[in-house]
Amino acid sequence: MQARPDRIEIVSDDLNFPSDLHSLAQSARLLDKGHRLRIVPSEDGIGVPAASFEEAVGQQTALVCLSHVVFKSGFRHDLAEVTRVAHREGALTLWDLSHSVGAMPIDLHAADVDLAVGCTYKYLNGGPGAPAFLYVRRDLQEQLANPLAGWMGRASMFDFDLSYEPADGIRRFLTGTPPVLSLAMMEPGLDLVAAAGLDRLRHKSVALSEFFIALWRSELEPLGYRLQSPGDPEQRGSHVSLGHDHGRSIDLALIDELFVIPDFRAPDNLRIGMAPLYTSFADVAELASRLSQVVVEGRYEKYRLPNGRSDAGPTVT
Repeated sequence: MQARPDRIEIVSDDLNFPSDLHSLAQSARLLDKGHRLRIVPSEDGIGVPAASFEEAVGQQTALVCLSHVVFKSGFRHDLAEVTRVAHREGALTLWDLSHSVGAMPIDLHAADVDLAVGCTYKYLNGGPGAPAFLYVRRDLQEQLANPLAGWMGRASMFDFDLSYEPADGIRRFLTGTPPVLSLAMMEPGLDLVAAAGLDRLRHKSVALSEFFIALWRSELEPLGYRLQSPGDPEQRGSHVSLGHDHGRSIDLALIDELFVIPDFRAPDNLRIGMAPLYTSFADVAELASRLSQVVVEGRYEKYRLPNGRSDAGPTVT
């Protein structure tokens, strides 16, 4: 907001990751000058078309912040088009790449993206404790300040002077000591992604999800599973979400009895992640078989909540 001091609005959507929205809302409250977070609603709970931002973004908008791929449905925003809409009104863009990086090519330069963040423990294979990352467009690096000033971001980090002068370039956005062991562990995962090639990984990702959706249509839809991801692969990331009236119970039965660990998101969403680097078509076929088995055999019944309470429950990962 300090980069656009005459503007008071941050725009996002109701499909963004909750912690992103919490951070944005808290930032607006801390500024306490009429700043606000404006949420663009999704009409179908799956995606938000770029046209919706044409209406929401205006002269009061300082920042548009969205998840490139939506964490629940797998909907993929048009990176370049939404960025164009924001820039037309003079706003900056901040993209969360956590659910897309490593599974598809992402050309931030071609899309003229201003800022991006993301995690490395998903498709980049970083594992627990993997570091996050930050992208700042080069021409903005000297214009933007780090609100969490730390010694690693100082121009002369080892003189330990009490005054703060930011370093040049991207290093000014560092704060404390980086997690050296976690960074070192990232290298093999990144090497594998680079060797495979993001174009090839995206091709396999689409093929895997299309195969799974075909199995859903023939085997799982008759059992009450609903597709809650975009049908068009161009609008989809590398995970597919299915809904079911007994989603929570199915999830628990899969974990406890059938050795499948999906990701449950209330109220009914089973999120199936397909990492193209190592997920096989045989894995996907076996997954569909076990999703069928848990319903056909009624295995989910023992996990249902008593007294007719809703089967929706907390997140299980």
